[in-house]
Amino acid sequence: MTFGNEYPNSQAYPSAYPYFPRSTPYPYSHYYHLVRSDSSPSAQPSDNQSATKELISGHMNAGVGSGQGIHVDTGGEVGGKHGIGLNAGGNVDYGGAGMHAGGHIGAPSYGIQAQGNTHLNSSQGLGLNAEAQALGKYGVAAQAKTQLGGGQGAGFHTGAQAGGAYGLSADAEGHLGFSQGAGLQTHLQLGGDNGLGAHATAQLGGGQGAGLGVGGQVGKYNGQLGFKIGGKDAGAKESQE
Repeated sequence: MTFGNEYPNSQAYPSAYPYFPRSTPYPYSHYYHLVRSDSSPSAQPSDNQSATKELISGHMNAGVGSGQGIHVDTGGEVGGKHGIGLNAGGNVDYGGAGMHAGGHIGAPSYGIQAQGNTHLNSSQGLGLNAEAQALGKYGVAAQAKTQLGGGQGAGFHTGAQAGGAYGLSADAEGHLGFSQGAGLQTHLQLGGDNGLGAHATAQLGGGQGAGLGVGGQVGKYNGQLGFKIGGKDAGAKESQE
């Protein structure tokens, strides 16, 4: 036999498998490299993970620190800024407590945006703010605010707008406090600053006596009518066009 002369290292390894010399490649090596280079499981998750990261993302943060109290913040999105998003958070410390939340469906230019927050502390009392907007700056927007305590008494403010700066807008505001008494203001506007507008105010107490005022606007021209009883200008009555 010539195996020993053909393979000089065969003496170190007795010829148990004479028909398979060591130089023969692994029979399925072509299959192994094909799987590893084209469809290896280690190569697939990177693409899937990047696609998933673009589709769904989220975060959650919480902290407890001296002087800063407890803070929690969470949020997530599906489909990025053009999809659906939600975030919420809150904090509690020696000064009071607060909470905020927001969400969106679609981008700000064409979708719906909403947000709100509340606070409760010794300096500002109890307050609530809320705001929503649909279809961008030329769509519909609404807001509301309430306040109770904190040296400001009780108050509220609401507003709505449709069609942007030159569309239709309306707002109302009221307050009740020791220094300001009770007051109410309303306003309606159509067609921007030079369009059609109307407003009314009422006041009772708070060092200003009792008063009522109404006004209107057409283009650049405006007029108002009002009266006042008590306060600094007692008995004053005023009319202007």
